Amino acid sequence: MDFNGALEQNPAITLSTEERTSFKRLAKKMALKTGETIFEEENCAKFVYLIETGHVKIFRLSPFGTIVTVGIRKGGDVIGIAEVLREMNRCCFAKTIELSELWKMDGNTFKELLYSHPELSLKIAATMSNRLREAETTILNLMTLEVDKRLARLLLSLAEKGVSQGEKGLKLNVKLTQDEMATMIGSCRQTVTTTLHKFRDQKLIYSSKRNIEIINLDNLKRFSEL
Repeated sequence: MDFNGALEQNPAITLSTEERTSFKRLAKKMALKTGETIFEEENCAKFVYLIETGHVKIFRLSPFGTIVTVGIRKGGDVIGIAEVLREMNRCCFAKTIELSELWKMDGNTFKELLYSHPELSLKIAATMSNRLREAETTILNLMTLEVDKRLARLLLSLAEKGVSQGEKGLKLNVKLTQDEMATMIGSCRQTVTTTLHKFRDQKLIYSSKRNIEIINLDNLKRFSEL
């Protein structure tokens, strides 16, 4: 089965080999451990980052100090763009979920790269448009969908970030805690736990510790769309 083809709903905006080479030639490589911070809220935005390997969590802090995960970025994604282009301070945090390699580029150098590579500029604009659409969809889901459907859509979204063959199905490469999943769908940990158990009883998923596998992709999609 072509897992990636079955999962991908929106074609990824990927850099060509030439664009990656140009980026890396002007950037500095970083090797980060699990849980390392890339940038923090209110930091002066001086750099953009190309993720080579690993996954990065983008999150904000609520007024009550709760961590709210707003996005997961994967290998090939460029992060930290908006604040650099707008010359403003960071409005969120970025932290690695696992061992990761990134390329760090000075913001002014990044702007010069965009000027000299029009196709890359269009891809960056498309990337930002996709992220805006994702944010709008998230808001709509929070306002109109029940928790179980929001969680189903989150699992499908995480699957698009990367999967591998598990014991019984598609194993999600992005490993999030149930607390993190709860913040992403506007719920609480206990509700996420209960809903995951329901999905498991319905043979939609299989879970063990922090690993989640999608057993029946088609049925999970159908459930999320009802």
